[in-house]
Amino acid sequence: MLRYDREVKDRQLIFEMLKMFHQVNIGLHDDDGYPYVVPLNYGYEMDDEHLYVYVHFSKKGHKLDLMRKDPRVCLAFNAFHDFPDRKWKGHVHDYRSVIAKGTIEIIDGHEDYDTFHKGYDLLYACNNRDIKPLKERPSLPWMYIGKITCPLSKVTAKSEFPIRTKEDIPFINVYDMPDDEQPFDISDIIAQRKKERL
Repeated sequence: MLRYDREVKDRQLIFEMLKMFHQVNIGLHDDDGYPYVVPLNYGYEMDDEHLYVYVHFSKKGHKLDLMRKDPRVCLAFNAFHDFPDRKWKGHVHDYRSVIAKGTIEIIDGHEDYDTFHKGYDLLYACNNRDIKPLKERPSLPWMYIGKITCPLSKVTAKSEFPIRTKEDIPFINVYDMPDDEQPFDISDIIAQRKKERL
């Protein structure tokens, strides 16, 4: 990563960052050689080795065809906070982003109910919606759940403002802050990144 001073490497902080995004953009390999990118709602969980992202989609369609041909995907999560008329600590905007690469597994609820159920619940929880339990539905929704498995070695994250704790993750409302042109002191972050690159 070129701007290693803006990299977020702590897994727990990445986990917390993923709570602030509203959608994930999924890049697929299209037949014409161009990437095919679609925005989807998502849910997620993480263990010591992988990030698991759950999405849902119809049982017919172009993206489903592409997933079946090549399950390798790239995920992009991002949020941008712009304040061009209120420069603060030398910045006129802030952002959070996570990029992940992995493979997608298409889950049919009639064949793997447990994974389908988990993905269904996480999709609702991560979008702050009330969950209508599957058992209360007259039948399973006519959709697939996509389970994307991303090794943590293939997950990267960035933030323009420095993030050291989960309290640093939400965007700051700079309009409520006093004037401040003093740049952030990120000497500790730079020292740590340099040490990691040795």
